[in-house]
Amino acid sequence: MSTPSSFARSRILQERLTSSRVFALTVLLALPPTAVRAQDAAAPQRTVTRADLAAAYMRLDRVISPKMLDDSARAAVSRAFDRSTLSFFGGRFLAAITTIDSLTTSLSGSPIAPTPAAPSRLIKGMAPSAIRDLYLARLAKFDSTGVLAQPLVSARSRASLLVDVPSTDRSAEFLFDPATLAAAVEKEVAALERGRNPYAKFSGDIWRSFKGASGTIIPYRLVAAGAVAASSKPVPVLFVLHGAGGDENMFVDAYGAGVTPAMAKSNGMLLVSPATTPFSAAPESFDLLLVQLRTEYNIDTARVYVMGHSMGAGATAKLASQRPKAIAAAVCLAGGSPVKAEGAPPMFFVGAQLDPIIPARNVKTAADATPGSLYKELPNEGHTLMVANGVRMAIPWLLERHR
Repeated sequence: MSTPSSFARSRILQERLTSSRVFALTVLLALPPTAVRAQDAAAPQRTVTRADLAAAYMRLDRVISPKMLDDSARAAVSRAFDRSTLSFFGGRFLAAITTIDSLTTSLSGSPIAPTPAAPSRLIKGMAPSAIRDLYLARLAKFDSTGVLAQPLVSARSRASLLVDVPSTDRSAEFLFDPATLAAAVEKEVAALERGRNPYAKFSGDIWRSFKGASGTIIPYRLVAAGAVAASSKPVPVLFVLHGAGGDENMFVDAYGAGVTPAMAKSNGMLLVSPATTPFSAAPESFDLLLVQLRTEYNIDTARVYVMGHSMGAGATAKLASQRPKAIAAAVCLAGGSPVKAEGAPPMFFVGAQLDPIIPARNVKTAADATPGSLYKELPNEGHTLMVANGVRMAIPWLLERHR
């Protein structure tokens, strides 16, 4: 699948806030959290899914730009968004969406558009599940322990996304178009049948999976510019680890409307975004994925970088401690812990001034306890919206370092 989600393809007109929008935003942010909850309590109750939350976050993510907000407005938006994050973690999903959509409406000056009817999922008149089963039957004939074992894991996982009714909790099912996916999987299965790895030197944006430690199947997104895929010179690789509540698609489609893949492409980096929880459970998963990627791309083992946000920052610090000789440098955004392993890579900790979830002082404490580390604090930023500016600081810093 070479086509990213529709969220990542969208472009929002970058216009300055008018005075009426500023007024609307000011009124909204003046409301105390109890007022928002009271409004939610009076509204008709409905089931809120992870897909709803993802859509709300993406709508807001697309209208926020450093050029649109002055410092005070960005601080206010950050505080309001972090309130919605706390609502999310507290299980108050409707309250979270209400706050996020109110912010989006105020910032864009437009109401939230009604959700369009879902298009037909039929593929040439067939149900996706029927096509999935045909692919899985063809893939079942392969040796699952040979040199194509990991590509086979990817192909099976990708075929398994062809479902008649997508899960509202698994974003890989509801983000991608089944017809586009089916066409891509057909080519991948055919390549495997010819004894080829269909993912070697792949260029574009693709959702995959691999078999990690203890046989765990771990999903990840990979983004490779054409120049990266075809490079005769070794290229740097950047592993990015998302925060709690997110998944392997966060750094690609969100966190600043895709600023991370855009910067990775422009700087000639291979971008790899695994699901944090299973990936960080054992360092052997990092080893296995890196070994597989080295069979598919010309990777510079002296420039392997890791960056994580929140929970992913904690996983980044842990991995830097467990695999110090394999990582050239690492960045912890709004999180992390001290790294004291012998030969540990250079560490860059970035805190957010307004963060109520992992306060900046905690991030600084981790940095102070890490020998030779760098610490920066982003003013007027909260826990999640800080990622975009954190990434803009982090990638140039990473690229200056190698083992």
